[in-house]
Amino acid sequence: MLPERAQSTTSWALPRICLTLLAVLLVAAGCASGARTDAMTAAVSPGTIVADASPLRGAFRVGTVTGGSETNPLWKSNVSNENFRAALEQSLALHAMTARDQGRYLVNAELVSLDQPFGGFDLTVTAKVHYTVVALADQAVKLDTTIESPYTAEFGDALLGPERLRLANEGAMHENIAALIKRLIYAARPGQPLSL
Repeated sequence: MLPERAQSTTSWALPRICLTLLAVLLVAAGCASGARTDAMTAAVSPGTIVADASPLRGAFRVGTVTGGSETNPLWKSNVSNENFRAALEQSLALHAMTARDQGRYLVNAELVSLDQPFGGFDLTVTAKVHYTVVALADQAVKLDTTIESPYTAEFGDALLGPERLRLANEGAMHENIAALIKRLIYAARPGQPLSL
């Protein structure tokens, strides 16, 4: 049998270890990560195929991208300007809209707001982005539009809140870029601002 002093030290050792492990797990689980470029990139869909003869093909370069912010791992997920720019560039490239040289148009984007909930089971984020499309030949603004796009990441998508918030951010930005692609395609129809 252990002396009384040894028993009291041993009885506190296990709870201390458990509490320390629990604290480490909570910190690790609570670390936020930024929105990923590939998850924000808008893929080609049947409604967004750009024809070979379209004035959109090879017409765009990405200009300024602002309004994003870096993610603080101890706080919450955000969308950085760099990842937003890369997702926009990749989306235009997938749709064969990226210029190989100077191009005809410059697309500028400002992330006006990323409306995020403080917490909850299903997290809905709404991205609001102001886009301008400027003709490089005469600097005329051909398209000036603001797009708001909500996206909900459900509890089943990710059990951890910070990961679910990142998924909601990515989904909202993906939907926003996809909506821009559709507006560009519409704007290239006869009689619209991007038609030749």
